[in-house]
Amino acid sequence: MLFMTVTSMKHCGTWDVVATMFAAASPTFSKRVITFLEAIHPHLKTKYIDNVGAKWTMEHLTSTGQRFANFPAALYAVDVTFQKTNAPAGTFSEKKMYYSKKHGHYGLKVEASVVPTGFAINVTAAVPGSVADFSIFEANEAFHADKMRKTDAERDMPDAGPMLDEYPNDWAILADKGYQGLHRRMRAITPAKRPPGGLLTMSDMEYNDNIATDRVIVENYFGRLKTLWAIVNESYTWKRENYDLYLQTCVAFTNCHIRFSPLRVDDSHERNRYLNALMSSSAKKKAKHAVAVKKHREKRKLRLGTFLPSGENAYFDSDTEFYPSGDDSGIFE
Repeated sequence: MLFMTVTSMKHCGTWDVVATMFAAASPTFSKRVITFLEAIHPHLKTKYIDNVGAKWTMEHLTSTGQRFANFPAALYAVDVTFQKTNAPAGTFSEKKMYYSKKHGHYGLKVEASVVPTGFAINVTAAVPGSVADFSIFEANEAFHADKMRKTDAERDMPDAGPMLDEYPNDWAILADKGYQGLHRRMRAITPAKRPPGGLLTMSDMEYNDNIATDRVIVENYFGRLKTLWAIVNESYTWKRENYDLYLQTCVAFTNCHIRFSPLRVDDSHERNRYLNALMSSSAKKKAKHAVAVKKHREKRKLRLGTFLPSGENAYFDSDTEFYPSGDDSGIFE
């Protein structure tokens, strides 16, 4: 049963195709897989996600020499991944919640937190694609506040990172520009923002490069996740209410895989290919829509031209009668 479940998530597709591989009826096969996943999901999440987070504390990262190179005061990096889905049924207001303007598709978003060793220590429930990354973080703030807090044994550890004076009892986290302003409420290290009408200084650019160098670990993780499991890489077409079940199971299995095959720089290439494919698909869809709109307007212009004279061809002389003014004042004559 485990092999059937892993195969389903590895190759995805429709239930008909996957069920055929095991000579089973599609409804029966899908029900068996989902029932099995519901049984093992709590154990997998606890053992390979929650327990991993409990293991990789700052004290353990320090003793094993696994802290971030540029920002050793950061405990983990956080980012959001987007997955394309079918357009949901419902009213326009219900559908647009799932539409991401950035990616140009309907989809779901999930936030993941990854430690320097490459393991995901937290993954949120999926939210509609229109929800901002900052809002997803706020909904998961309880986890971050608890995880960032220094233990009694860690309070005496060296810490020369940014914002130590503002948050002396917390470790930092690394985030991208989508989390601008987060430093006002948490010890979040985010890229320097270019001033309006100005340019970043050389020190700001170097600072941003250092953040990107350390943060690449979470991009590598998403790349490995999408390389291993087609169900979180291709367009998701199965039941939306089961998405968290599949994704969190894939994250648990990916953590297990990374134990034997650590993340590499090449893992981020798959994520970049995925994002480029989304953007390219969105651009093609917008271009196709623009052509259709242009043709519609041209046809409408031709239709109106058969009934109404254009300004260049219209001719009026002294005998042309217009609509009466509606009164006998004579001021319009």
